[in-house]
Parts: sequence; structure tokens; C-alpha cells
Amino acid sequence: MLKMDITNTTVIGAGIMGHGIAQLIASHGYQVSLVDLNDNILNTAKEAIKQNLTQFFVNKGKITQDQADIILNRISMTTNLERAVLNTQIVIEAVFEDMDIKQTLFSELDKICEKDVILASNTSSLSITQIASRAKNQERIVGIHFFNPATVMKLIELIKGEKTSENVLKSAKQFSETLNKTVVIVNDAPGFVTTRLIYVLCNEAVKLKQEGIASTEDIDKAVKLAFNFPMGPLELSDLVGLDIYLHIGEYLENQLGEYYKPSLLLKEMVANNLIGRKRKQGFYNY
Repeated sequence: MLKMDITNTTVIGAGIMGHGIAQLIASHGYQVSLVDLNDNILNTAKEAIKQNLTQFFVNKGKITQDQADIILNRISMTTNLERAVLNTQIVIEAVFEDMDIKQTLFSELDKICEKDVILASNTSSLSITQIASRAKNQERIVGIHFFNPATVMKLIELIKGEKTSENVLKSAKQFSETLNKTVVIVNDAPGFVTTRLIYVLCNEAVKLKQEGIASTEDIDKAVKLAFNFPMGPLELSDLVGLDIYLHIGEYLENQLGEYYKPSLLLKEMVANNLIGRKRKQGFYNY
């Protein structure tokens, strides 16, 4: 499959990452079927895409309202997975970071999709090889890791599973580059490159907070000014979601050892539902 063959795409999962990926792909001329479990989730995603297009693109003069309407009209919403993958050339999964959920989904996709359809996971940490393990045609399964917000962040981390074919990797790279992204290719490993590194930084920052070494604000300020980061690690943790980092940390600890064990404070905050921006309270109040 070559990049010019891809016109229709499917995104599974209409959460923050899923609807962001759908908006990004539609903005580059592709038709998108966005799939989730119920209409309430899909309607919320549609409104979020509308607001994002208006606030960050139309109001800033990057596109016209007519162009925003065209982008939105390229995205169709459905709860029917089989209908969503009909006539598609690439499926991108963006559901919760749970291995069993992803394995079950990719096994089903492998059965219902045409044999030349690329099946991609947006996982930020889970092994592509393990995700693909229940599918028959594992050579067409690849990792395409977008970053939040998908419409802005320039990087895509392309992950090659043990059985991912070179043709699929090449086509996925070509497709990703049509989205005006820079692509890095990574061999399959827990956390890949980016998540493994940023988790260690953020978890260590939480430990500093836990030990009373410095305030939340000063930890973030020190990192931003010392390393020229746009966000501090605690602010970033709130943005990503402390529950997500805890899940990643537990996975990395299980796969790679004690060094990656999540901090006690991280566990306590998640237990108390202080998980960041999506709950309006984490290390900061929103």
C-alpha cells in the first residue's frame, strides 16, 4: 500500500486523543469515521472539534470558517465498528491504555477489515507486539503514537512490532508525513523512547514534591527555565492525567523493574481522584 491509496480513515476512540487525531487527519484532506461506544461521547467529541477549530484556527486567522466547516464535514460519527471500517485504508485505535482491551479490539479488527488495511495503535507505552498477539495478520499492525494536542505537536513516534512488515511501516510513515509531522521510527519496547523518558522525569518530580524539596510551582519553574521546557513536569502530569501516568508507571515497573515504580504521592492523588485538568484538580486547580 502506498500513501496515495489512503483516502478513507477510521479512528476508534473519541476521547481527547481520538477526536484530536480525527481533526488532524480531516484537516489534511482525509475522510474520517470516528467511532465510540455511544452517541453522547461522539456528540461531545464533535463539539470539542468545533470549538478547537474556532478558537485555535479560525479566530487566529489560520483558516476560514468555510474551511473549518469542510474539515468538520469530513468527519462522520458512528457507534457501528463494522460500518466505520468499510472502505477504509487505515484504522487508528485511540482507546484506553489497557492491554486486554487493545488485544481484543485488534483481534476483532483483523477479522472484519480487508487484508490490506493498516491497523495502527496510538498507545503511548504498551508493546505493539503484545497488542497484536491475538490477531492472525500481525504483520499489518503498527504503532502510530501521536502527542497531545495532536493538531499541534510535530512528532509522531512510529513503532515497529516484531512482526510488523517493512511495507506497512513504510506506508504508515508516508501517511504520517502527509499530516505534516516529523516521524521517528522505534523498535518495540515498553514506553518506546518518549514515554519512557518523560515518565521518569515526571515521576521524579512527584517524588521531589512528596519529599518537600520544593513547591509545585518552583519545581516546574526550575525545569522550564533550566532546560527550556515549555511546561514543567507537574503541570504536564496534570495535562496528561495522573491516572494515565500511574497506569504507565505500573506497566513499566512490571516490564522493566523497580526503577520505574510510581511514587507514593502519585498513587495517593489518583486514589483521591486528583488526576489533573480533566477533573479540575491535580497539582494545580483548574
